Amino acid sequence: MTTYKVGYFVGSLSSASINRELSKALIRLAPKDLEFTEIPIGNLPLYSPDYDANFPPEARALKAAIAASDAVLFVTPEYNRSIPGGLKNAIDWASRPWVTTPSPRSRRP
Repeated sequence: MTTYKVGYFVGSLSSASINRELSKALIRLAPKDLEFTEIPIGNLPLYSPDYDANFPPEARALKAAIAASDAVLFVTPEYNRSIPGGLKNAIDWASRPWVTTPSPRSRRP
């Protein structure tokens, strides 16, 4: 039987998040061929293009966790009719391509 790896984000940074409890319930109800791993977002620094040439370890771990997943699940609340700031920050980090040399734009003062 093939096992699929599902990385999941809990959009709330609250230690008492109902979304974290919801994610646990979803995992209990999921088919047995799904293996879940929470992708932590609470320790990510705020994204800045200044980091593009040298990602901090937390951002590297985030990108590695996503790359190791066959699917990604978001379990998140709505904050002010939008997504929580911590989740938005994680998406900003995750969407950045790996850069080996700084772009001319990132070297500007």
